[in-house]
Amino acid sequence: MKPSISIKRRSLLQGIVAGSIGSALAGTVSAAETNYSESHDLVIVGSGFAGLATAYAALKAGLKDILILEKMEAFGGNSCLCGGLMSLPLSPKQKALGITDSVELMVGDMYKAGRGFNHPSLARKFAEDAASVCGMLDECGVELKDKVIRLGGHSTPRALVPASASGGGIVVPIHNWLKSRGVQFRNRTQVTELIVTDGKVRGVRVNEGYDWQTGKSSRTKTIGTKGAVVVCTGGWGQDNSFVKTTMPAYALLECTSQPGATAEMLRALLKAGALPTMLDMYQLGPWASPDEKGAGPASFFADYAFAEGISINPKTGNRYMNELADRRTRAQAQLKVLTQSDADKINYPIVFCSEKTTEHAEGFKAAYRDGCVFRHSTTEDLAKAYDIPLDALKKQISEYNEIVAGKKQDPFEKPLDVKQKLEAPFYSMRLTPKLHYCMGGVAITPKAEVISYETLKPISGLYAAGEITGGVHGMDRLGGCSSVDCMVFGLEAGRNAAALVETRNVGTQK
Repeated sequence: MKPSISIKRRSLLQGIVAGSIGSALAGTVSAAETNYSESHDLVIVGSGFAGLATAYAALKAGLKDILILEKMEAFGGNSCLCGGLMSLPLSPKQKALGITDSVELMVGDMYKAGRGFNHPSLARKFAEDAASVCGMLDECGVELKDKVIRLGGHSTPRALVPASASGGGIVVPIHNWLKSRGVQFRNRTQVTELIVTDGKVRGVRVNEGYDWQTGKSSRTKTIGTKGAVVVCTGGWGQDNSFVKTTMPAYALLECTSQPGATAEMLRALLKAGALPTMLDMYQLGPWASPDEKGAGPASFFADYAFAEGISINPKTGNRYMNELADRRTRAQAQLKVLTQSDADKINYPIVFCSEKTTEHAEGFKAAYRDGCVFRHSTTEDLAKAYDIPLDALKKQISEYNEIVAGKKQDPFEKPLDVKQKLEAPFYSMRLTPKLHYCMGGVAITPKAEVISYETLKPISGLYAAGEITGGVHGMDRLGGCSSVDCMVFGLEAGRNAAALVETRNVGTQK
């Protein structure tokens, strides 16, 4: 990176942080000024994996009055839209299949993908507590497939797959379980401010009847909490103004997130005095396709095509990367291929596999139906479809098959859990990296407490979990780890928030 670019980015970030700190000092609300419209033991902002896990833990800890606020009309956010893969070490399914794994191996993989920028205590908390989310999944009736797969950058197969092959297969059962036990869900409620009095978060200011398409709402009110507010609102990838200010190079990239993934809660947290971390770090999804919006079924299918097929540069007919490397490594390799585009034709890299792979790959049928995955009866057909040099393509396929057969060493050192020979008919898809995940956010402790920029200690009554936080994964995260991150720190936030409610109640009685 050129020094001038680095300095410019730091200046932009300093401006954001300074402005947020100034707002925090100017926007403090005194207890006397706040008359709450209603009050609850616990207020959770966001209804995805992290918010649901927070409510589950708080409910199990004995809290009865729990309110979950969602600004969009539909509950679940990005958690509903994702594939729902959950990569964690030492799960019961992993053990049943005899797959060797450990906390140390998980942490090592996270550090490698995160380029060592991971916050050590958070990464270890993730790895040590990851398997504990399985108890919640079981109790809430989440159904999983009887398999564990390896995603890019992982040293061993770890990813659990929902029976429905979607995040909705996790969100809906947990949502229903919580609702049946009295947890209150309220949609179209946009939180605009965290109310801080005497150094403690006491509630939130909201817009009710919020319409995300127009930005209008029916009325504004305040909601108090007897214990804590837990922010679980995810990232802000759809907030183009925020993205291009923090990372100008990504300003024109399509984002895979749902439309509500904007930065207002990040701004509210900064205004309340939260310490920001790594706000200019974003992850690109290397399995994304220009032929579908966001990350749909083709992105899910790509994980199988990467594992059992190869990705090539159409200009050369040759492989250009380890198809199971971490996401940043693959995205950067794809961007390099894209730079070889002509004025009248974009040189999209492709990935393709044999028909045998499509028989067990989630996402294939929908992606093929939607015209994102294409069938080629012969090698000649595949070459013609993408203007690939035929002789080079035939040679590459032959070389890969020798690798699969154990006759040749892979120069890219791709792990082969499934040794699938490449043979026609082939199924292919075009690739282009898309903005997928906000690596930075607000700083938290391993107890999911939000850290103050001023004291560098927890802000009383304020917790956060999931993509709104930063540090767990460093510069880049591994596939299937976002969902687990949400659940691990959501469970932690719920337990600690419940304990805070009890402590504050005791203090009030005295």
